[in-house]
Order: sequence, then C-alpha cells, then structure tokens
Amino acid sequence: MKVVYYCYGGTHSSVTAASLHLGLLAKNRLPTAQELLSCPYFDRLTARDYGKIFFMGRDSRGCEVYVMGCRDAGLLVETALKEFCRIMQVNNRPVTLVNTKPCLNILMRVGGFLSRRLNLITLGRLFLFPGIRLAFKQIGRVVDAVKIKGE
Repeated sequence: MKVVYYCYGGTHSSVTAASLHLGLLAKNRLPTAQELLSCPYFDRLTARDYGKIFFMGRDSRGCEVYVMGCRDAGLLVETALKEFCRIMQVNNRPVTLVNTKPCLNILMRVGGFLSRRLNLITLGRLFLFPGIRLAFKQIGRVVDAVKIKGE
C-alpha cells in the first residue's frame, strides 16, 4: 500500500501525520519544536511544491508514505489521482489518499501563512508549534485509522 497524506501546503499537518505513521514522532507524547523540525519537509516546502508528491519513507510493513500540498484543490487532486491510478491499472498495491486539512486549527493556519507565504519563519513557528500540539491527538487518530485500514 502507498499512503499520501495531503493538506494545504504539504508541510505541516501532512508531514506530522506521515512522521507519526513512520514512527519519526512518538505517538504517546507531544512533540518538541526540535522533533518537529527534524521531520523531513517540515516547514520547508513552498508554493512551487504544490502538487508534488514527496516520499517520506517506508513503515514497518513496507508501506510507502508520502506527503503533498494541494491548496484548496484537495478533493480535485484526490479524484484526479484515483482516476489516474484506475486508468493506469495501478491496482496491485492500493493508494490511500488522506486529507489532513480537517486537523488544522487557527494557530496552524496563521503560522503556516506567516512562515511559508510571508517568509516570516520565526514568527510563523511561534504559532505553528503550539498549533500542532493542539491538533496532535486528532492527527494521531487519522493516522491510526489509516493503519487499521491497511492491515
């Protein structure tokens, strides 16, 4: 199975989910700022990266885990990717697309805008870190549902 976690920018909630999925972040406690920053792609992607799919790693069962940013076109992108897989007959290993945008809160939205859009990285991270900590359990539940589905 291949899993693509996607959100608006592909650099915060989706990276956090993928990092949880891969065990890069501990599930049983809130991550520190340093732990978040050590996750691949965390707060690093830009508008040029929208629509690109980035490999994060393989989980313990061999599933490939990816992240993607797709702005507000999540449903359109998800539909297009599923249709592409269908017409290319990519059925032997299912692709699961997971929208992490519902996990976003106002702190994450403001932080992401400041950091990625306005390039006010330090200021943006002052909002991002507490925002991710607030959403961490919800993101974890999304990841758990994906893992259960893949078993």
